[in-house]
Amino acid sequence: MIKFFRKIRQRLLAENKVSRYLLYAIGEIILVVIGILIALQINNWNEGKKEAKMARNYLIGIKNDLKKDNDLLDSLIQTYANEISLINEMDKSFEDPVYEGETYKSLFISPDTSLMKYIFYRGISFRPITATYTSMIADGRSGLIKNRELFEGIQEIYDERHSRMASVYESFKPSENRIHWTYGYEKKNWTYRDLLASREDKIFIDLFNFVEAKYFYTQHLFNLRKKNKELIALIEQETKE
Repeated sequence: MIKFFRKIRQRLLAENKVSRYLLYAIGEIILVVIGILIALQINNWNEGKKEAKMARNYLIGIKNDLKKDNDLLDSLIQTYANEISLINEMDKSFEDPVYEGETYKSLFISPDTSLMKYIFYRGISFRPITATYTSMIADGRSGLIKNRELFEGIQEIYDERHSRMASVYESFKPSENRIHWTYGYEKKNWTYRDLLASREDKIFIDLFNFVEAKYFYTQHLFNLRKKNKELIALIEQETKE
């Protein structure tokens, strides 16, 4: 192709057709520019496809992490629900309008009294899976998520709600440690009947306050699970083919 254009230029110069040569040269330049623009467009298109695929992979990874988080949240909520219900069976304060909310009604279950000793145990903190999100941020790839509303929703969960969850859990750790070590005998030997008989004693008040803190933490677990489900639905909508 290059040889073909070179021959045309040489023939025009040999025939002393300068004006036609200039027109030809301008046309050749235009063709070259068009070729470059087309090449750039193809390259941009290919890069766009790569970035879209990468963004989709990040979103799918985050969605899978959120689903695993919700499995853990379900387990934690069930664990705390039994402890909360054990106290609530004796003192209905948790059903007071101050605490009641439609989201949390399922917390009140028929408690398994055989698990009564676990009311003295340390709580289990929620440890989210953050690998995909952390990797995306560390690699500077957050800009790949073009749906900024979706990205802001992801940020809210990973940068705000997770920190809030950790802070709430840390707030009742001192009480947790005190209960765990102060009532070693009761933890080992007490039955539900003993707990019923203690309702006027300091130990019951301590346990009530401890469970109240767990109830507050469980509300946050509920809210996070709800937000996770909403975000999972948005990601599925964004990544559907």
